[in-house]
Amino acid sequence: MVQVLERISSHNVLFFVEELLFALLELFGEILLQLLFEVGAETLGEALTPKESPRWLSSTFFLVFAGAAAGLISAALFPHRMISGRHVVRGLSLILAPIGAGIAMQAIGNRLRAFGRTPSALTTFRGGATFAFAMALVRWLIVARPL
Repeated sequence: MVQVLERISSHNVLFFVEELLFALLELFGEILLQLLFEVGAETLGEALTPKESPRWLSSTFFLVFAGAAAGLISAALFPHRMISGRHVVRGLSLILAPIGAGIAMQAIGNRLRAFGRTPSALTTFRGGATFAFAMALVRWLIVARPL
């Protein structure tokens, strides 16, 4: 019995506690991620399902989340500024991208209405601008932000 107690040092106990905490953190992290994906999937369904008046809060949450994910993917694929040069105004995409995307998405929504279809929350000016702003912001924070 004494030999067993001698082999258990404070280092081993700390290692065991650390491993136990990491396992618990991983478990709770997976549960949290599953809940977030569940809410995201439900919100995705609401945001993309054509309705006369979509729930603006849930659709806005999804559009921000999707735009941020698109910004992360974009920054991973193109980890440099798209337009570079001496006379480039940094952060201009935070203004121009939402306006351009909002106008384009509003035009698509109007076209869908003309054909008798009910557009989703993304095919509105607010939806396109929200998505594009989240994407541009994440991309600016990762790639183009001055250090």
